[in-house]
Amino acid sequence: MPSSDIERVAEHPKPSDETFVGMTVKGAFYSEKADAGNAILEACKAMTNPDPIPLGEYRGFTMELYFEAREYKVRLKGELGYPVTLGTGTFGNITRLDNALEGLPKRLEMNEMELDNLKKQFETAKVDVERPFPQEEELKAKTDRLNELNALLNVDKR
Repeated sequence: MPSSDIERVAEHPKPSDETFVGMTVKGAFYSEKADAGNAILEACKAMTNPDPIPLGEYRGFTMELYFEAREYKVRLKGELGYPVTLGTGTFGNITRLDNALEGLPKRLEMNEMELDNLKKQFETAKVDVERPFPQEEELKAKTDRLNELNALLNVDKR
């Protein structure tokens, strides 16, 4: 994930005193957490097909609502998109969105570690591919013998 998304989270932090920063849902701004949560639930109920639809904006990220695998989901979109599975709770969905945003730095760190690991595996594989196969002669001899036996068996079938 781009560092610009992490910077965006830092520019639009979740207040530490549990106040709500506000959210735009379907063009309406909600300053109360309960109202925003209810607006998300109402948008879910109003969906008529699973295709993504614009939902609104939260903490500097645009939101798309969609239905996938029998679940409603919001995709928080910055440079990349971050899917968040919704529940049925008014406040729980806001918490899920906050958790997804707060978890971006950790996800970046984990992705960088995985990338380093994959690079090491790739370098090891490049070395292994150049290494000669120790049983090459034996494999060739046995393959030749197998071909001879198959030819003899085919002669009997004719």
